[in-house]
Amino acid sequence: MFRKSAKKMIFRYCLVYVLLCSFFLSACGDAVSGNPAANTQPDQTQIQAQSLSMLDEPEILYEKESMRPSILVDLIGYLPESEKIAIIEAPILPGKFTLINKETGKAVYTGNVKIKECPEDEELFTGIVDFSDITEVGTYYIEAELVGRSFDFEIKEGIYDSLLRSAFIELLALKDEGEEMYVSLEGDDTVKKEVSGGWITGKDKQKDVCEGCLAIQDLMLGLEYYPKAFSDDMGTKKSGNKIPDILDEIMYEAEWLMKMQNPETGGVYTSVSLQKIDLSEEYRLVLMGETTRATAYFCATMAKLSYVVKKYDGKFSVKCIEAANLSWKCLEANAGLVDKTQMYRAAVEMYRATGYKVYRSIIEDYLKDNADKDYEERIALDGAITYMSSTRYTSKEYCTTLMERYMSRTEDKSNSARNSRYLVESGDRDEAGLLRNLVELAVVNYIISNQEYTTIEENYIHYFCGRNPESSVCAGLSESPDAYAQFIFIVGKLAYMNR
Repeated sequence: MFRKSAKKMIFRYCLVYVLLCSFFLSACGDAVSGNPAANTQPDQTQIQAQSLSMLDEPEILYEKESMRPSILVDLIGYLPESEKIAIIEAPILPGKFTLINKETGKAVYTGNVKIKECPEDEELFTGIVDFSDITEVGTYYIEAELVGRSFDFEIKEGIYDSLLRSAFIELLALKDEGEEMYVSLEGDDTVKKEVSGGWITGKDKQKDVCEGCLAIQDLMLGLEYYPKAFSDDMGTKKSGNKIPDILDEIMYEAEWLMKMQNPETGGVYTSVSLQKIDLSEEYRLVLMGETTRATAYFCATMAKLSYVVKKYDGKFSVKCIEAANLSWKCLEANAGLVDKTQMYRAAVEMYRATGYKVYRSIIEDYLKDNADKDYEERIALDGAITYMSSTRYTSKEYCTTLMERYMSRTEDKSNSARNSRYLVESGDRDEAGLLRNLVELAVVNYIISNQEYTTIEENYIHYFCGRNPESSVCAGLSESPDAYAQFIFIVGKLAYMNR
């Protein structure tokens, strides 16, 4: 589940490096200092980094330790007024724990370890350590008999704001800002296309249309729900242009996506991918052919962007809807080949963007047979979210049915999270599943405003920031634009709510 590449390690610990020091400048070692003793568990990596600017490339040395603590904490830290929980996993649980102020070495709180029943591991018991009563800003660690001590962590204000900025910088690192690059169409060297720009989704500058679309959609959802969470001063080249920096990056990716559209057919090429050269061991980048799937994703994304960007850049909004219209014509011309759910997804965004009845007819035909079904595909759920959020005319009956199914799905996932050792739906889920659960929960929470759901959202962030099986920052957060996009959406929301 967790990747071990060098870049992956850099991101995990650069977040600690950035967030635990004033102005985000210091060594990552402080976030994981101390020597946890007794019943520690394997596989914790430390890094040391020299002081440098936020935008400099970190020079990092790796040291492999053989142990990790049995007491898992959020290494980024906790807000003073928030719920503060650590997790113990051990063959034998202690009865009590002590919270110690690192600066003074004095115990500031002693409490009971609560046993938690959960099915993940029969060999290890799970204990909950709750120190929410402590609100004083400072650096702390937790100590308990039988299991030793935790890594150090902070209680301080502004944690989510710092985490948002760091995650945003990591998204920027995926940009392809190289020179113009022409690649041939797969199987036809006479057709070449310029494909520079956009977000890199694989090694050697591979780029995927559908993943780029999904990342844009998640970022736009965050911007639509919580516009004040995303500022115009995140330290990019375009900061200060009166457009939220996150929208500048969305538009950057959208420009690349438009390059991937065939202006003659309206169809969209799938990706820029590596292809083996004949019988040799060498590979080259090629342009993969048009597909209805990529065209449907593109259509939905450009239609949505047309109304999200409209108040900031009217000309770009028009450019987006023109691209969406062209791709829709391609979908109509190939209607017999297009997956019905993908057609529905595109139609929902086109309807919200334009209000035309032709799209509404397609939507209602689809919902007549599918509104009461479980959401087996993300694309169907995304379509439902847009339909229920639209200011256009929508069927009250369909909206009610869609919401009931969505609420039932979310409550099932929330119950699973409550019963889990790590307080997320499942500790062994892949990163995409965990992040998607988080976004779905945030959407329902936006609609009904449930404080308990907000707590669960924070538990997911605690998981990614150290309260996980690896006791490492951003375990499971891959070098994927959509993974960063979903993470940014949630952290942006939490930052805004706690300012």
